[in-house]
Amino acid sequence: MNVHSTVWRSISRLQYLYPNEVNEICQRIGISPAILANHNLTLPLDLFLSFFIEAENVFENDLVAINYARMAQIRPNYSEILGMISLYSPNLIESFKLVQSYINLELDGINISLNQKARVVEIHFVADALVEHPNLYENLCLSIFATFIQSMHHPIKKLTTKTKTKQQTSVIRSLFHCPITFEDNHTSIILSNEVSMKQNPTANPKLISLLEIMAKEKIAQQTGEGNIVKRLEDVFNSYENEYSNININEASNLLGLSVNTLRRALTKHQTTFRQCLNNFKLKKAKSMLADNYSSKRAAYSLGYTEPSAFIRWFINQAKQTPKEYKQEIANKIR
Repeated sequence: MNVHSTVWRSISRLQYLYPNEVNEICQRIGISPAILANHNLTLPLDLFLSFFIEAENVFENDLVAINYARMAQIRPNYSEILGMISLYSPNLIESFKLVQSYINLELDGINISLNQKARVVEIHFVADALVEHPNLYENLCLSIFATFIQSMHHPIKKLTTKTKTKQQTSVIRSLFHCPITFEDNHTSIILSNEVSMKQNPTANPKLISLLEIMAKEKIAQQTGEGNIVKRLEDVFNSYENEYSNININEASNLLGLSVNTLRRALTKHQTTFRQCLNNFKLKKAKSMLADNYSSKRAAYSLGYTEPSAFIRWFINQAKQTPKEYKQEIANKIR
């Protein structure tokens, strides 16, 4: 996953406040500080997270991940839909229920859940098991959400986090003007129910209804992805003998999914796009070899320009040469 320029520009703001520290972090992760001036910057998520992993050491403060969004005035690339939902929902709790659907659908690696209690509502952030440095990722998302809540002038009661602090006290104040409690079981924003249920005079029921319909359609679409591997194979079949031209961007478009949604669906089936493509090509190759195709003919049919490249790929996938596979089939026929 890549992170859009609007997120990286938040680090430019941090660079303005702390030039020496940010320059040192950039040196540690192997990028030039000058690159942050690029307004069309798109860089990998791993690099983005690496920045904050190093920031903990450079700033000697493991609260950087929590405090930086407020300090850097971050606006993520899904800010428009998030802001629209928050602005036009009847109240904050309804806003979060709708935001929950969109974030869970669109944002890689994080799940948001609502836990409504008698006096407070807790917004929990849980990173996927495959995410590296999950605590850091959860805190970054918490920080982004807290920034939005404060931009709507809603007071935050408390933040809880899995992050371990080097400081002596267990509860300290954050830049969000609320206490942070360090716990081991979850990462969350806590609001009072009075705040979360406060009526919004600018609410637009028709707009919210439309956004709910869009979210439900996306959820229904994802529910229908149970046979995503089979659907992906159908897409591969449509390429006929042009298999070398297959890429995840075109395949996801043909399925009517975003690239991230397709990747998440395949992860749930414990596979990847590349593995699916290799499995599909291997089935095709074995079928052709069983029909007595030569290795050269099979190679060209699968889009290889050199038979030797096909043979190397086949050995890597099947753990035998095409000739050995043909002999195996012939022995079974006898």
